[in-house]
Amino acid sequence: MKTALDCLPCYLRQALQVARLSTDNIDLQIEALRKVAELTSKMDMSRTPPENSIAVYKALAEITTCPDPYRQIKKESNQQALALRPQFAEMITKAADPLALAIRLAIGGNIIDYGAMHSFDVNEALDRCLQAEYAVDHSDLLLQRLRKLDTGAKLLYLADNSGEIVYDSLVVKELAAMGLAVTVAVKSGAIINDALLADARSAGIESYATLLENGTSCPGTPLESCSEEFLVAFENADLIVSKGQGNFETLSESQTEIFFLLTVKCPVVGAHLAEISGTTKENLPGEGELALYYYNGINH
Repeated sequence: MKTALDCLPCYLRQALQVARLSTDNIDLQIEALRKVAELTSKMDMSRTPPENSIAVYKALAEITTCPDPYRQIKKESNQQALALRPQFAEMITKAADPLALAIRLAIGGNIIDYGAMHSFDVNEALDRCLQAEYAVDHSDLLLQRLRKLDTGAKLLYLADNSGEIVYDSLVVKELAAMGLAVTVAVKSGAIINDALLADARSAGIESYATLLENGTSCPGTPLESCSEEFLVAFENADLIVSKGQGNFETLSESQTEIFFLLTVKCPVVGAHLAEISGTTKENLPGEGELALYYYNGINH
């Protein structure tokens, strides 16, 4: 998807948040916002929002001298999710369809948001995740496709955020138990709260899957910038499962068959998903809707 006008003030909002996380120096915070304002005035609107965010976060890191402002938040997100994983694992074991429930919990990982900058009732968030209907629901098709794959088939799973990757591990465990050769791709460098190799390892994913970096520090998967190793895995996968908004934003106009699993938390993303999926905008206001969307590579 392309960068929209509404993305520009969002970059400024993110810049202020990051500047305050990174430094207490007001002068540096002002400098950071002014730099990002300058960048937004020159942005290539034909690029995806995650691609444009790379320059924003690079500038913020250079000005504040803080390359990973979300480091502590990511650590806490992983720890808090790991503390609840046994409860979710037990629920999955007892479920009528363990794989379907694991997928739902993974999609709900963005609703069950353990970032230190958020406060919420865990039980309320979990209840919402379990009971909410999918705004876009291609879950039956995904389950059918997964169960038709031969033993040893290559499944590429594009991870999203820290904390959330703990819930991804529940899905990956189910897929590995089906005999699939799962590869989980993470980002190569720190960007916002996206999962890195260390996060995937802390979630125990290495026990069930091969880990792979995508070669970028982008909060998405911009194929033109990804490593050759990742592109080989992407092109040779028998099935690709993509988690999160950023991956959706960068791949929603690709020419590859992908199942997108995401929580929609942005009206721009909601409008784009509504357009390409044939759903009404009213059904996707970008307020935390769960979506599981099958993209056949030619929908757009």
